[in-house]
Amino acid sequence: MDGDKSISFIIVNYNGKDHLKECFSTLNKLNYPKDKLEFIMVDNGSKDGSVQFVKSKYKNVKIIKNSTNEGFAKPNNDAAKIAKGDYIALINNDMKVDSNWINDMLATLHQCKDDSYVCVGSKILNWDGSKLDFAGGGISFYGHGYQDDFAMDIEEANKKYNEDRDLMFACGGAMIIDRKIFLSIGGFDEDYFAYNEDVDLGWRLWLLGYKVRFCHESICYHKHNSTSKKLKKIKLDVISNRNTLFTIYKNYSEDNVYRILSASLLIKSYNTDIDTEDQFGENKDMKIQSEVMFEFTNKLSKMKLKREYIQKNRKITDGQFIDKFMNRAYDNQLLKFLYRNNLYNNTIENLITSLNVEKQFGKRKNNMLIISSDKIGNKMAGPGIRYSEIAKQLSAICSITLAAPNQCELNLKQYDINSVEFSINKTKDLVDAFRTTDIVLIQGVWLELIPELKQYCNDRIIIVDLYDPFTIENLEVHKAKDMDTRNLFNNSDLNALLNQIRLGDYFICANEKQKDFWIGMLSALNKVNPKEYDLSNKLNRLIGLVPFGISEIDPVHTRDALKEKIPGLKENDKVFIWGGGVWNWFDPLSLISAIGEISKTRDDIKLFFLGVKHPNPDVPEMEMLAKAFHLSEELGIRDKYVIFNMDWVDYNDRQNFLLESYAGVSCHFDNLETRFSFRTRILDYLWASLPIIATEGDYFSQEVSDKKLGIVVKFKDVESLKNALIKIADDKNFYDECKNNIKEYREQYKWNIVTKPLKDFCKDPIKKQSDIIIKSYSKIADINQIVKDDLVGPIYDFTRVGQKFKCRYPNLTKIQLMVGTYARQNDHKIFFKLYDTLTNGLIIEKKIDASLLVDNSWLDIEFEPILNSEGRQFYFYIKADENASEENSITVFRSTEVKDKGSMMIDGSPVEGSLTYRTECIFTDESIDEEKGIIISDNYSLPLDSDGKVSNKYNESLNLGNIKHMENSIRDMQEQVNNVSANVYKLNKWKKMIDARFNKLKRFNILGFIRNNSNK
Repeated sequence: MDGDKSISFIIVNYNGKDHLKECFSTLNKLNYPKDKLEFIMVDNGSKDGSVQFVKSKYKNVKIIKNSTNEGFAKPNNDAAKIAKGDYIALINNDMKVDSNWINDMLATLHQCKDDSYVCVGSKILNWDGSKLDFAGGGISFYGHGYQDDFAMDIEEANKKYNEDRDLMFACGGAMIIDRKIFLSIGGFDEDYFAYNEDVDLGWRLWLLGYKVRFCHESICYHKHNSTSKKLKKIKLDVISNRNTLFTIYKNYSEDNVYRILSASLLIKSYNTDIDTEDQFGENKDMKIQSEVMFEFTNKLSKMKLKREYIQKNRKITDGQFIDKFMNRAYDNQLLKFLYRNNLYNNTIENLITSLNVEKQFGKRKNNMLIISSDKIGNKMAGPGIRYSEIAKQLSAICSITLAAPNQCELNLKQYDINSVEFSINKTKDLVDAFRTTDIVLIQGVWLELIPELKQYCNDRIIIVDLYDPFTIENLEVHKAKDMDTRNLFNNSDLNALLNQIRLGDYFICANEKQKDFWIGMLSALNKVNPKEYDLSNKLNRLIGLVPFGISEIDPVHTRDALKEKIPGLKENDKVFIWGGGVWNWFDPLSLISAIGEISKTRDDIKLFFLGVKHPNPDVPEMEMLAKAFHLSEELGIRDKYVIFNMDWVDYNDRQNFLLESYAGVSCHFDNLETRFSFRTRILDYLWASLPIIATEGDYFSQEVSDKKLGIVVKFKDVESLKNALIKIADDKNFYDECKNNIKEYREQYKWNIVTKPLKDFCKDPIKKQSDIIIKSYSKIADINQIVKDDLVGPIYDFTRVGQKFKCRYPNLTKIQLMVGTYARQNDHKIFFKLYDTLTNGLIIEKKIDASLLVDNSWLDIEFEPILNSEGRQFYFYIKADENASEENSITVFRSTEVKDKGSMMIDGSPVEGSLTYRTECIFTDESIDEEKGIIISDNYSLPLDSDGKVSNKYNESLNLGNIKHMENSIRDMQEQVNNVSANVYKLNKWKKMIDARFNKLKRFNILGFIRNNSNK
C-alpha cells in the first residue's frame, strides 16, 4: 500500500548521548523496507560525545554538525532540505518507537482518501507506557497551548483515544509530513528557536488548505523534556511567551488580530502582577515579560512578511478554524498547577467582555463540575442516571466535567462532556477538576470523605442537590442496629448535610413538600436572610425544584427481554414490574403475598423485579431483599409467579422490559422516608406509559390518585393490592384511560423541562456571601511534611502525641494530620490543643469525632486565622478520651527521618523525627479584621503543665531558666522586627519598580506601535 514511500527520519540532538542508543535502536528495528529509510541527526554543538557515539555505533546515520545550539526549528528545516524521503519523520532524541510505527502512520494517511491530509501525529506515552503524553491539543484564544489529557492513565486514554481524528497540530517530536509541502510553506518558523513551532505549523497548514490527522495506532514513548531541562527556565519562559505572540500575530485575520493580541498582552501583564514567589525582590515574571516584548517588537518586521504570506494564501476563515479547534478557547489548562483562588477566570471574563472577544469566539461558558455520588455507566441506579442526564442538559450552557466513583462507560462525546474517576484513595483528578471549575454540583458525603475539597468552596459557586434526603433515609437503613451505632451514623450524616448547606449557594430538590422541609433547615442556618429575600421573595435564587426526569424521546422496543428472564412466559400473561432495588423502606412482602393469593385462582398475573443486584458493589444488600426471597419461596411462587432478576438491567436496555410489562408497582411502609421521598422508578413507569399501583403516603401516590394514573392502595394491605392487580389486569377501559392520562401527565417530567430552574441559575450564577465564611482568601502552604514511614501506635489511655513547629507566615489557619483508623470505625472523641510556645498559652481547642475519620487520610483542623503567627513557635497535642482502647483507637503517621519540620513529642518527651502534617496560612495583601482572627499576646505567662494548669515547679520569682527564656524571646522578637523592616524596605523598592513600569506603559502604546509597523 504505502511501502513504496521513502521516509527520512530527522533527530535533533543537544547533549543527549544518554538517550540516543534507545532512540536509534528502535528506529533500526522498524518493520519497514530498510532501503526506504534515511536517518539524519542534527547535533546542536553537543559537548557530551553524542556525535562520536553515533558515528561509531550507527554508521547509517547522516550527521549535520552545528557549532552552537540552534534550537529545534532551524535544525529540522536544514535536515529537511537535504533529506531524500517523500515524507520526513520528526522524532525527539529521547523517544523510542514501536516497530510498526511508520506503517501505522502511513495507513492513517491512506485511509483518509484525501490528498489534502499531509501530516500525521502519533500517540505519545511516557517512558514506561503508564501515562498519556500526547494525543492532540489546542490553544486558547490568546495563544496559550495545551495537550489534551496530559498524564491520563493509559487504560483510560486507550478508551478515549481509540480512533483517528483531525488534529489542530501534530507534536513536533513524533510526526510525519510530506517533505515538499513542509518546505514549500516555510517549514518550522526559525525565529521560534524552540517551543510552539509545531502549534504554529499546524495552524498554518490548516489555513493554507492542508490537513493534519491523529493516528491512534502508532505508539512512541517519551522521556518528557529530557533535553529542555538542560536550558535555563527563565530563557524557556521568554521563548515560549514570545512565540505565543508570534503565533497570534501571524495567523489571525485582520478583523481579529489586534483585539486578540491586546487580550494576550493584558493576560500576561496580569500573570506578572500576581506573582508571589519573590514579591519583595526582583519580579522574575516582570523581567521575562520585558524581554518578551523586546524580542517580539524587535522581530516585528520579519513577522509582518510571514503574516502577509499566510493571509494572502489562506483558504479558510478564522471562524472555520475556531469552530473546528477552539472549543476550549477560554480555558487555561495550567490553572490546576498555578492555583491562586479563582481570580484567573474572573480576569478572563472581564477581558472577554471589554475587548468584545465574544464576537468571534462566542460567550464564555462557565466550567461546571458535577460530582455523582454513585457510579455512572451501562448499569446505573438513580443518582448515576440523574447526574448523567443533568450533565447532558447543562452541556449546552456550561463546559461540563462529570465526576463519578468509577470510570464512566457512557459515550458522551456528542455533549463534549469530560469525565473524571475518583475514590477516597484516588482524589488527584477530582481535586484538579474542582480547582479549575466555576460551578460545582454535589450531593451526598463526598465533601466529608475528601475534605481537601472544602478549602476551594469559598470561591466556587456550590450547588447542593437535596433531592435525596439521605439523613432521613438512613434512619431506616440502620434501624436494626444498636442505638449507639445508630446515633453514630446519624450524627455523621447530619454533620455532612449541615456542612454542605453552609457551603451551598443554590439548592435543588424534588417537590414542594421537600422544598418546605429544606427551607426550614436553610432558615436555621441563616441562608434565608434579607439579602436572599431581595434577590427573590419566593427564594427562586436560593432553591429550585429539579425532580427526576424522563427522556424527551419515547422508548422504542428493540428486543424480547422478559422471555429470557421468565420461564414459560405466555403471550397473554400480564407482568407487573417492580422497577428498581428492594430497599428496607419498601414493602415487597404485601405485594408478594397478593400475588400468592391471585396465583391460587389464575396463572396469568406475574410479578417481575427488574434488578436486585445494585450496580455499585459498595451498596450493601438490604435485609428486605432476603425477606422477599424467603416469602416467595415459602409461598411456593418464586420463579413461577414472582421472578427476581438477580442482576441489574443496563440503562439503555430497560425500555424493553418496561414496554413488555403490563403495569408498574411501588409499595412502601408508613414512615418518615415515605413522606419526603420521590420515587425515581415511577418516572420509568411514566416514560413507558405504564399504569401504576402505588401505596399511599408519598408524593406520587397523591398524583396517581388525583390524575387517574392508576390505583392507590393502603399500607400493608394485601387484599387492597390483590384487588388493584386484578382491576388493572381485567378492566380494559380503566387501563386505557390510565395510559392516556399518563401520556399527557408525563410531559412535565422530561429532562429538558425539569432542569430548567437549574439551567436558569447556571446561566446567571451568583456566589452568596455568608457570615460564617470570613472572606475568599487564598491559602498558602507553610509546612508540608508529607513523608510517612512509621506509625506512632494506638492513641488511647490518655497518651498525648504532639509536634513543635515554627510558622513562617501570618494568618495560620489550618493544621492537617495524616491519621490512620486501622481500617475500622472507632467510637470515641479526639482532643486537639494548639499552644503558643512563647507564652505557653492555649490558643485553639477542638473536639473531633473519631468515627468520622477516614483511614490513611488527612484530618483537617481549621480555625480562625492567627493574625500574628509569622515567625512564632507553636506546639500542638492530640489525645483520646476515656472511651478509647487498643481496639477502639486511631493513630497518626510519622517520619523517623525528617528532622527539619519541627520536633515530635510523646507525653511531653521529645521523640526522633516528625509527625506527618501540614500547615496552611491565609495569603492576602489586605489586613484581616481583628474581630475575625486571633492575636496572640506577647506577655510572658506562668509556666503551664500539659493540661493548662500552673506548674507546681513555679516559685515566687522566675528562675534563671525562665529569665533566659525571656531573653531569647526578646532576641527573637528583635530579629523579627529587623526582618519586617528589611521587608518593608524591599516592598517600597518593589513598589517603585512597578510604578516605573506602569509609567513606561502609559507612555508607550504597544498596540499602536505594532499597527504602525504592520502598515508600513
